[in-house]
Amino acid sequence: MLTLLNPVAGPRPATDTAMPAIADVAGSTIGILTNHWKSMDRMAARMQARLPAVYRTADVRLYDIPINGAMDEKVKAAAIAECDAVIVGLAN
Repeated sequence: MLTLLNPVAGPRPATDTAMPAIADVAGSTIGILTNHWKSMDRMAARMQARLPAVYRTADVRLYDIPINGAMDEKVKAAAIAECDAVIVGLAN
């Protein structure tokens, strides 16, 4: 038996509710999820250097996710517990 996994999601229903936004990241801890494609490694390194320098974040933490597959629940829990916001990067 063959199972096809289709990652395409359908559109969300229209709503008047605005998406959550962060007004200012100064003093925040920002996480970056990286699957270690070369381009994502470069982007993560630049963001890790520039977020504190330009946007005055308190900390930038990198979290490893598999190149193919689901994020480990421990990584997810750590990112949620330790960060005010997380950048999800794939950079394929």
